[in-house]
Amino acid sequence: MTKKKTLRPEIERFKHILIEAYQRGEFSANITAKDMVRELAHQLKPIFKGDNHK
Repeated sequence: MTKKKTLRPEIERFKHILIEAYQRGEFSANITAKDMVRELAHQLKPIFKGDNHK
């Protein structure tokens, strides 16, 4: 159960990033899928590295 508590903040951050990216893509006709994926990868990098301070 300790592992679940440890992952919770990362999961919440991940959900927030995905929702934000979806909304940005929905409201912007100028963003390409490539740009969206690149930005998503940049934002998710700290989560997968275990850096929660950014």
